Amino acid sequence: FSLPGSAEPRRRQAQPVTRQPWPERNEERFAVGKAQMVGMEMNPFDFSSDDLCHLTLEIFNEMELPARLGLPLERLQRFILAVRDRMYDNPYHNWMHVFDVTRTVYSLAHMSGVLGRLSDWERMGLVTATLCHDLEHPGVNNLFLAKSSSALARLYKDSQVLEKHHSLRAFELMVDEEIDLLRGLNTSKYYEFRTMVTRAIMATDMARHAEYVDQLEAIGAGTLAPTKQLETELLIKAADTSNVLKPFDVAKRWAIRITDEFFIQGDLERQGGMEVTRMCDRETQSRVGMQKGFIDFVIGPFFAKLETAYPGLAPCVDNMRSNRVEWDSYTDERLLAEVDDQARYSFLPSPPVCQSTGISLVGYPEASSS
Repeated sequence: FSLPGSAEPRRRQAQPVTRQPWPERNEERFAVGKAQMVGMEMNPFDFSSDDLCHLTLEIFNEMELPARLGLPLERLQRFILAVRDRMYDNPYHNWMHVFDVTRTVYSLAHMSGVLGRLSDWERMGLVTATLCHDLEHPGVNNLFLAKSSSALARLYKDSQVLEKHHSLRAFELMVDEEIDLLRGLNTSKYYEFRTMVTRAIMATDMARHAEYVDQLEAIGAGTLAPTKQLETELLIKAADTSNVLKPFDVAKRWAIRITDEFFIQGDLERQGGMEVTRMCDRETQSRVGMQKGFIDFVIGPFFAKLETAYPGLAPCVDNMRSNRVEWDSYTDERLLAEVDDQARYSFLPSPPVCQSTGISLVGYPEASSS
């Protein structure tokens, strides 16, 4: 591909960016989802994969971005389908997660008042960064990729491996000639947009968690005036960790899925002769205990400070506190008995491979299901 504003002709990819046609819209399900677009009440498990495509498009439409930025509808649809195609069938990091985080960032931007401060291209950057923040996620974390000496870790020099890959793939899609969403930007504006989106995706790296907690502390104390870039990073980080804000029935399902994925990584580590990451060890860890610890010591303090900085988010944070009380009455056995999720896994469904480079995204083969 070529940069916007360049005279160099664009090169077609060997394969179409997506082979899927835009699906027909289920009007009944679309109406339900549209009514729940802002707030924490939506249950994404109630919608089909195709429903989520239409609701994703509706986020762009509600901000009038296709009309205001001159984005052809069919290209935006193709972009959404291409993102869906590149989300692997993991228990947690999958198309439903990407949709849920994208809708949540849109909702948090509304409720916090940040959306009203963003320009059209900044809104576009926020939503596209969120939509692409986990592109081609292999279902294991950065530490695993480094420990397993994966080709992906070597490519990105063991630093923010996944986030760099998600960002690179995002822009490969956005400038592909079949999508070409950034045609309205000259070279200077393109690099501004790319910097914004890349920094937003990098903000989802939990290794930077303490950095953002400290910045929120400073915002709350009145010693730091947040830039729009920082607000964008705070919102995408909040949305990416927002399962704790959702209704408890939804939070329970996400809790099982993310611990399923953790435990699969632990199985792969054990199979590969690596030290098993503590939170990924199914033999020693409690699913419920991890949820309580995550709220108490990791994400709870972050959301408390976010609430101070953005009081409009208070109802969301109150729900997290209610969920924390609910978790005290749960055991792993009760949790698993209550959640009948037919899409659960005991192993990675397929070996993840980068669609553009053919690079294997995981250093060891998938664990056996037997």
